[in-house]
Amino acid sequence: MKHLTTIADIEQTIEDYRLCLFFIKAPDCGVCNVMLDKVGELAETFPSLCSFYTDILEEPLIAGRFLVYSGPTVLLLMEGKEVYRGVQFINLEELKQTVNRYLAFVEKDN
Repeated sequence: MKHLTTIADIEQTIEDYRLCLFFIKAPDCGVCNVMLDKVGELAETFPSLCSFYTDILEEPLIAGRFLVYSGPTVLLLMEGKEVYRGVQFINLEELKQTVNRYLAFVEKDN
């Protein structure tokens, strides 16, 4: 997963790709670090999926823009709109199935 640190880079990436997996973590959060690794591994199984992460303290505007109140938070965005949100206890199997469903839809259109 790519590490983005500015709201401008995050917004540009979301604009550039139809489907994005966005992981938001908090500093010094053990659960966030473990889940970042697990979500990163999941993202690697989908080579055509754009995936990136940021730390909520690196870019405080993230909290307001994406309504993030705690970490970890994972968002799946299609054409800039949120289609999935997982917070704190992220169900990786549910996330995988959701990514599969939306990725199949995106690839079918191409």
